[in-house]
Amino acid sequence: MPTTRTDTDSLGSRELPKGALYGVATLRGQENFDISFHKLGDAPELLKALARIKHAAAAANRDIGILPADIASAIIEAAVEVENGHHADQFIVDLLEGSGGTSINMNANEVIANRALQILNEQPGTYSRIHPNDHVNTGQSTNDVLPAAVKLAVYDKSQTLIDALTHLAHALEDRSIAFEDVLRIGRTCMQAAQPMRLGQAFGGYAAAIRRLVEKMASVRDEMLVLPLGGTAIGTGLGSASGYRSAVYRHLKEIVGADVRPGENMFDAIQNADAFARVSSEIRICAEVIGKIASDLIILASGPNSGVGELRLPSVQPGSSIMPGKVNPVLPMMMQQVAFAVVGNDAAVSLAALHGQLEINHFEPVFASRLFDSIELLAKSTRIFADKCIAGIEADSEQSLRNLMQSSALATVFVPKLGYAEVSKLVEASVAVRRPFIELAIERGLLTHDEVLRVVRESTDYREDVA
Repeated sequence: MPTTRTDTDSLGSRELPKGALYGVATLRGQENFDISFHKLGDAPELLKALARIKHAAAAANRDIGILPADIASAIIEAAVEVENGHHADQFIVDLLEGSGGTSINMNANEVIANRALQILNEQPGTYSRIHPNDHVNTGQSTNDVLPAAVKLAVYDKSQTLIDALTHLAHALEDRSIAFEDVLRIGRTCMQAAQPMRLGQAFGGYAAAIRRLVEKMASVRDEMLVLPLGGTAIGTGLGSASGYRSAVYRHLKEIVGADVRPGENMFDAIQNADAFARVSSEIRICAEVIGKIASDLIILASGPNSGVGELRLPSVQPGSSIMPGKVNPVLPMMMQQVAFAVVGNDAAVSLAALHGQLEINHFEPVFASRLFDSIELLAKSTRIFADKCIAGIEADSEQSLRNLMQSSALATVFVPKLGYAEVSKLVEASVAVRRPFIELAIERGLLTHDEVLRVVRESTDYREDVA
């Protein structure tokens, strides 16, 4: 029994494993672009999106009389198998392939065609019955399929990031409630500014993450505006009359979301600003979380030689030489993720800039970098929320001590003691190197309880009243 089969394309014939679902176009792509650790089979959301498009296209071409019902049915059955995660090992093209997505699209066309042939009791490679181009790819071009598939994959995948951000917001809100009564000194430019409560700081963090969730949800919806139906450059040449409306009708039902064509198909295929926009929102998410992580590192510094107002969970020893040292490794992880996401966004931005004439042929790098950013940020955010934020404790005594030793409290007591008296106290505190609050209590101008009451009142949030 032969163990190989021969597939032929315009460049010649090649031997493939007899049972392989991929074909010669996939084999050439795999050989030409074996450059990274990530193959098409490692991107399940993209595979699902490609399969859904092939599913919808087969149904549309059946409806308008381009595909016979039995062929369309076999293609749809094969596509549904891929949608459901089967045959991933047959998708062997590198995700960063350099053919503008042609190798990715042909890998999908060949696997679905050959599996459809098996469903019809034919051998893979019997393309006279079902052909990867003439049947599976009919009415389509790589130029409209790939950007549409990447958009659908980002739409699908970005929900995991929205869920992770929401989870982080919950964790921050919980800490905001727990720290509601912890007095601290607010700092600007790394200098003492005004008194506030630790819960207010964490409430601000939570509000920022909630805002990011709203922004991500909005830009995620843009991923449902597709170039599908424009074929190679926007004219729709190669698709039959009625195909575009039929393919969107089926795709909307398959995806379960409001997929819709771009208002102008030439614009939809020429430009990649939607990818740049979603990438920038992901970058902003990473930057905001990275800034929060940086704040936690500062506030937990010490513990005896720094600010020391927070105690982060101890998750691992921090040094191979210094006994007992524990580092803020989880906030540091978030900072590094932010660095990586910023780099990915730069790659997406450059790729969006360098599209040429009628297409942007850099969908592979859009897919690779966006998937990487979403996975990195979604996974790390959940770890950050569960292993760090949820276990943060406040050192209330240290926080109050830092507050009471600060001359930034001077403004708080001007209404009670007067500007001139407070100025004298601050000048005296500098001269003797003692907190001015201690001097005020020592001189009988204030009591300890009175200080705490006035300081606490000063931290109450003030809203403008019309």
